[in-house]
Amino acid sequence: MSSVLSQVSKKILEKLEKGKKLSTEDILLLYLDMTHKEIRDLREEIRETKNELRDEIKRVEARLWSEMKDTNRRIDDLNKTMSQRIDQLHTNLLGKIEEINKRINKLYETRQDGTA
Repeated sequence: MSSVLSQVSKKILEKLEKGKKLSTEDILLLYLDMTHKEIRDLREEIRETKNELRDEIKRVEARLWSEMKDTNRRIDDLNKTMSQRIDQLHTNLLGKIEEINKRINKLYETRQDGTA
């Protein structure tokens, strides 16, 4: 269709150059050709914009994945650190409980020896 409109438009422009009067059909065909070209240009712009948006979406996704991986790594590191700290506190607490139990046992034995 594009080539047909283009050929018709050339003939109509030749008619204009010769100073001939344009018919209503000629004007409509010129308008149709112009509109067709504008639509084709708009479609090309839309295609370019769509491709630019796809590229931008890919960049944003890549950045988000990178940030998510970094955040997950930091969470894992924090989890590991907290687990180590909890284990240390647990071990320390068990040591203190054991020490208190020994003292209680000693006091109990001392009392047992004194009452016997």
